[in-house]
Amino acid sequence: MTNRRIRQTIKSVSVFSLVMLILGFQGCNQGTIYEGKYEFDTKAWHKDSLVTFNPVLNDTSQIINLGFSLEHSNDYPYSNLWLFIDVKSPNGHTQTDTMEYFLAEPDGQWIGKGSDDSRILYWLYKRGVKLSTPGKYTFSVRQGMRRDDLSGIHAFSLWVEEADIENE
Repeated sequence: MTNRRIRQTIKSVSVFSLVMLILGFQGCNQGTIYEGKYEFDTKAWHKDSLVTFNPVLNDTSQIINLGFSLEHSNDYPYSNLWLFIDVKSPNGHTQTDTMEYFLAEPDGQWIGKGSDDSRILYWLYKRGVKLSTPGKYTFSVRQGMRRDDLSGIHAFSLWVEEADIENE
């Protein structure tokens, strides 16, 4: 790859990361419907450890955004995080997603707010969702990084908020 293409790729990834970060922070300013947090006692996420959230979402007339946040330290060894996400609705329907989220710029600079000891990053998972079934949903999340233990992970959260339709 030429130097020009490398610079263009880095610039594209940086712009994408900035846009996702801004969207994530905008999401935090809207009406929170649910927020669940799982704290890792060992400051590591084992590959077999399932993080589960069970929000009760009854208002099917409301349009919502779903997102995750991750709190990590400088000990986290990668610039990204792969997640396997299963969402089970009250009627038993299950949707599975595989998502990759970026924690650092291509130059290694961490994204998010905080210090090296504790940095938090917000990701928008689904925007503008209108639920068809009221009730209890189950979000089950596993890390998919091909490593038994991911060090430097302090906490993982799910948040559900009212969507700002006018600005979407």
